Amino acid sequence: MFGFLRRKPPPVKDFGFLQTDMHAHWLPGIDDGAKDLTESLALIQRFVALGYRKLIATPHVMADLYPNSPAIILEKLELVREAVISSGIEIELSAAAEYLIDEGFTDLLQHDNLLTLPGNRILIEFSFVSMPANFAQVLFTAQAKGYQVVLAHPERYSYLHDKPEQLRKLVAKGVELQINTLSLTDHYGTAVRKVAAQLLNEGIVKWLGSDAHRMDHLDKMGRFSRQTDREIVLRGKWHNSQL
Repeated sequence: MFGFLRRKPPPVKDFGFLQTDMHAHWLPGIDDGAKDLTESLALIQRFVALGYRKLIATPHVMADLYPNSPAIILEKLELVREAVISSGIEIELSAAAEYLIDEGFTDLLQHDNLLTLPGNRILIEFSFVSMPANFAQVLFTAQAKGYQVVLAHPERYSYLHDKPEQLRKLVAKGVELQINTLSLTDHYGTAVRKVAAQLLNEGIVKWLGSDAHRMDHLDKMGRFSRQTDREIVLRGKWHNSQL
């Protein structure tokens, strides 16, 4: 009797409240995301099913591995746009990039050869081994040039897990933080999940991105089932709808 009183809240399967996914790898054949146009379209259709209205592709830019340029990225974007229109898929598509702070990034920054998110935002990532030694100078230069720096998935840098003050200092210096949706599950492990929740509880996270590379990433997003997942996602003060 009264079993309905014990029902869990429904899973978060519709991410339409975000409106925009601002970090994903669905452009075909230029990084470790979608391999071809067929996979690109499948991923985009899944995003639509999850409730998104706009998608911003952010392919990797790494000097040694993925030397993508704005021209390469925008050419792929146009290819996907044409295929989406031909397929009758209703979604707004755009593109920026996810820049690794490596030996090539300084040159790209100096020459303003960057593809940014709306608001002149640069989505950057650190190595998973260590924080870049020159980041203070990179941040100073970027801000002096009028860029807003967004740090991708800070919860995944294990070397910062016991140094939360470093992330707080970055936020104080004007860096915006973006966490991955899957970090709010155990996809990357419990340590990452705990850090993601801590950052969110502190109110210092601005963006939520899927960072989807493959269909199983989106499938896992569609299977949020625990109450804690739902509560964490829905209480976040996300700014994605501004993009």
